[in-house]
Amino acid sequence: MRIAFFSTMGGLPWGGSEELWSRAAAVLLERGHEVTFNCLTWPTTSAPLQRLIACGANAQFRSRRRMGRTLRQTLHKLRLTQLKYMPWLLKCRPDFVLISFSCHTDDPQIANSCRALGVPYGIVLQAAGPHSWMDPRNLDDYRSAYAYARRCFFISHDNREIIESNLAIDLPRSEIVDNPFTVRVNSAPRWPSTATQWKLACVARIHYITKSQDLIVRVLRMPKWRTRPLHVTLWGNDNGNLDQFRRSLDIYGLHGQIAYGGVSSNIEQLWSEHHGLLLPSRAEGNALSLIEAMICGRVPITTRVGRAAELIDNNESGFIAPAATAELLDEVLERAWNRRDDWRAMGQRAAHAIRERHSLRPAEDFADRLLAVASDKNAVKKLAA
Repeated sequence: MRIAFFSTMGGLPWGGSEELWSRAAAVLLERGHEVTFNCLTWPTTSAPLQRLIACGANAQFRSRRRMGRTLRQTLHKLRLTQLKYMPWLLKCRPDFVLISFSCHTDDPQIANSCRALGVPYGIVLQAAGPHSWMDPRNLDDYRSAYAYARRCFFISHDNREIIESNLAIDLPRSEIVDNPFTVRVNSAPRWPSTATQWKLACVARIHYITKSQDLIVRVLRMPKWRTRPLHVTLWGNDNGNLDQFRRSLDIYGLHGQIAYGGVSSNIEQLWSEHHGLLLPSRAEGNALSLIEAMICGRVPITTRVGRAAELIDNNESGFIAPAATAELLDEVLERAWNRRDDWRAMGQRAAHAIRERHSLRPAEDFADRLLAVASDKNAVKKLAA
């Protein structure tokens, strides 16, 4: 079959939202299917895309320059937005297109082009949050994108509920799929010493709006945390707030408590040097860092967003804050700190839980689902009203 992948990823050349579709694409190539993908262009092509191209995938890189607002509004009024991606679709002539939304507010116009040409498509949504709403002027486009998809894939029930609420739509023909991870299935990094310090890692792009590293700064400024032997290191690409973070450390004198570690190329090594994950996100899907921390036997401290509540037993295999606020992050950190001697045992329970509740071959499973949906000759054209 000819399977095409369209990624809406912007802001960074690569991110966790790209792992599922790209790895599924690699599996399909190995099985002899024809694969093409469409991504934004960057000065340097990311390594995973280079590997796909080397394995035989056809690549289309579109410009990052956005269409002017006046032109966008004119095309929208004339109902011509479906023209935007028609040339690419006519060129690659796919049997099925998977649209990978990195965020629920990403541009849905590729779905218009697919419908105009009668190309069956599916959607996989990687992240959604209750604090960002779709532009009301484009709600019809969003509703149509999801309603006419042959299948909607979500990586958490929470994300599906956010979309249904945002759009006031019912999506009965949707399903939950699992994200891939970069550590070995049997990974078990050594437990680091706790003789002088307890160490947490926040593994996420440095993006305050979604990942909420600003809350870590606010909480660790509190007098009680300044006197405790707790250290937090941020690991991840800068997505706009790294300079702000570094300035905060200078202004508040937090260099002894918080640091930026850069981008880790060895996640198992990272977890051999930290006791737990601190991820106070305002919006998530199914964070790869959460999956990896749990597989590696590290206690997760996170917020009730995305997949967290489905994977973590609160106070048993990790700690969950009800929402991303400074007060609630302080509360969950206090709860975790008071049980720090249990972190190792809790991490072991987390490692067991993730292996029971999450696919250990997510890319292969997703490739199977894509082929099944693409081959469904009895699929209803419109899946929801």
